[in-house]
Amino acid sequence: MSASTSENSTLSDQLRSWVLALMPAWRAEHLGGFIYLEGGYSNRNYRFSYEGGVYVLRAPIRPRPFVDRERELAFYRTAQVPDLPDVLAFDVASGRMITRWVEGPLLTDVTVQPEDAVDYLQALHRVLPATDRRYDPVQQARENLAAFHAPAWVARLADNCRMQTTAVAPCHNDLNPWNVILSPDRSRWITLDWEWFGNNDPLFDLVTLHQGLAFAESALPEMARALLGEPVSDGRLIGCLTAFWLREYSFAGAEVAAGDTRAELAEQRDLGESRLRALR
Repeated sequence: MSASTSENSTLSDQLRSWVLALMPAWRAEHLGGFIYLEGGYSNRNYRFSYEGGVYVLRAPIRPRPFVDRERELAFYRTAQVPDLPDVLAFDVASGRMITRWVEGPLLTDVTVQPEDAVDYLQALHRVLPATDRRYDPVQQARENLAAFHAPAWVARLADNCRMQTTAVAPCHNDLNPWNVILSPDRSRWITLDWEWFGNNDPLFDLVTLHQGLAFAESALPEMARALLGEPVSDGRLIGCLTAFWLREYSFAGAEVAAGDTRAELAEQRDLGESRLRALR
C-alpha cells in the first residue's frame, strides 16, 4: 500500500482513542506510527503499529447510502471466502474497524493480464455466500446526483439507464484495483471493502475491474464471454458501463459538493463525465 507522512499529534490522539475503544485491552503507550493511507474515498484508513504488529484502522468519513454495518459485520463473521482481511475489531455504530496489515502490492500497482482478472473473479464469485440484498448502482447514482448540480443530460441518462439482465448473483460491487492486494508471490488476491456486497449482474464486477485496470476496450466482450461462459450482448455491456460511470461520476461529484477537496475526486468526476458523454 502507498502511504503518506504521519498526521499531526492531535489527530494521532484521536486515532489512538478510537483504537483503544475498539481494543480496550491494548495499552496506549504501545500504540504508534499512525500513517494515513491514500486511496480511500468513503473511509479514511491509517496504518499503525502495536507491540511489533502492524494493523489498519478504518474510519468512515460519514454515513453513506447502501452501507449497512450490521450486514457488513455478519459478512466478515460468516462468509467462507478465502483471502479476506483479518478483522480484529468492528464497531457497528461508527463503522470503525481494525484489520491486520496485509503485505503486498495493490492490484493497481502491478501488471496483470485480462485472463488473470477473469480467473480471479470467477474464483471469487464461486465462493460468495447467498444474500437477500440487492445492489443497484443506478439507484445509488440517482441518490448521489441529488446532492449536487449535475448537467441535465446526466440526470436524464440516470433516469433512463437500465441494466439489461435478470441474471443477478452475489457480487462485491466495488472491485476497483485499490480494493485488491496481491500477496508478494501473487498467489493470493486479498479482497477488501465489502460495504456494497449484494446481488447484482456479475458483469458489473468485471466492468469495474476492466475499467480500473485500464484494459483495452476491445478486450471487454471476450472477458465477459470468458466470465459467463456465453457471449454477452452489446446492450448488456453498455448498460453495465453506463451504470458504473454514473456511480463513479455522481459519487465524486457529491463528495466535492460536500467539501472534500482532494484532487483525485475532482479528477474522477471529470473523467466520469467524459466517459458518460461517450456512452450516451
